[in-house]
Amino acid sequence: MTQAARLSRDFYERDTVTVARALLGQRLVRIVAATDGRGSIRLGGRICETEAYGGPGDPASHAFRRTPRSEIMFGAAGVAYVYFIYGTHHCINAVTEPPGVPGAVLIRALIPDENVAEMRRRRGMADPATSALDPATSALRGVADGPGKLCQALGITLAENGVDLTASDALFVEVDGSVVGEQVRATPRVGVRGDAEARSRPWRFIWLAPAPRS
Repeated sequence: MTQAARLSRDFYERDTVTVARALLGQRLVRIVAATDGRGSIRLGGRICETEAYGGPGDPASHAFRRTPRSEIMFGAAGVAYVYFIYGTHHCINAVTEPPGVPGAVLIRALIPDENVAEMRRRRGMADPATSALDPATSALRGVADGPGKLCQALGITLAENGVDLTASDALFVEVDGSVVGEQVRATPRVGVRGDAEARSRPWRFIWLAPAPRS
């Protein structure tokens, strides 16, 4: 796939909820060494689900209190914030807002469209061609439809915490077009802490019906 322009720091240095919505349809890309020895390859897909997290006014956010872990959310926009949760999986966020104003967007799901077979291998998934399901419809199922799954599929770990998404050659977000309003649903965030108001904020954005690319 031809490399497109990546998102600039100006894109991220905006209101966190605005960025969460605007990330839908853009492409998260990871450059890794292929597991089959082919050398460096691109893995990626279009972002189809995000969640916005704020600062001291958002009890659901890591930045509700300023700690060594959440310090990155107070820094430069466009930087990857990666954390390890439940002792089982990694999650990747993009830091937002001007420096000193905490915010980040959790990238919750992708539609894989680049070297999907490699992404499936990294997830420990079988070749869809050997499945009883229709390969045309099952190849993408379960590959990156969750924050932990997408990090495993792309090989994102704590080593990527602090990577500059606007400058890195190994992890970045490319421009791929906007998503029209009627294709987006806003809902409360999933499994968050805090008071009833924080838990009910419609800061999760889902792209409802994106068509896979051939």
